[in-house]
Amino acid sequence: MRSRFSYLFSRMFIGRCGFDELSRFLISAVPFPLLLSMLLRKAAGGYISMFLFAISMVLFIWSVWRAFSTQLYNRKSENDHFLTSSLYRSSSGALIRLSQIREYRFFRCRTCKTWLRVPRGKGKIRINCPHCGNSFEAKT
Repeated sequence: MRSRFSYLFSRMFIGRCGFDELSRFLISAVPFPLLLSMLLRKAAGGYISMFLFAISMVLFIWSVWRAFSTQLYNRKSENDHFLTSSLYRSSSGALIRLSQIREYRFFRCRTCKTWLRVPRGKGKIRINCPHCGNSFEAKT
């Protein structure tokens, strides 16, 4: 049985965008300038700290504004553009590699720069790139 709060919360998002990938990325980017602003509180009379704090607040407000926006087509096109950007592809690939680092070793092909995944603990093996056909030896 759903509680009254969850019912009201779900009703609040009817006809709104919600938190898509771009909004989640913006929310996850908020702590970095916020922590930097705390660390650089005394630098340059506090102006750098205030600037970084303002950046973190703008990112947070932008993310929440996107989630509550009723212009679904515009927010969807922004999110689609973000999903095809190199920033999203490189950050999501890094997170995937980080989550699999215990079971696999990751190597970069020297010619085409493709990431290659190899099981750990196999010793010195020859790795063949399926994208360009280059082969090289590496220790797993």
